[in-house]
Amino acid sequence: MAAIVVFHILLLLLGLGVATRSVPTSRVGNTLGYLHKAIGITTPSAGQVRMVALIWIGSILVMIDGCLFLLVFITKISSL
Repeated sequence: MAAIVVFHILLLLLGLGVATRSVPTSRVGNTLGYLHKAIGITTPSAGQVRMVALIWIGSILVMIDGCLFLLVFITKISSL
């Protein structure tokens, strides 16, 4: 449980750092470039880097929370 809370806090801090421009645009752009090239999609332009990074962070939160919910739900159903 503590790991889930720490994960959410870290992603929240990362999102705040990206949104408030505390993290340099070049670092965010390079990270997104590696990610986008790894999955085979085009990289965002320099003006779109921060918004795309925030979308990725939000997507990661939704996917992880969804997987955890399904894990708990299936475990609860199977124990009945």
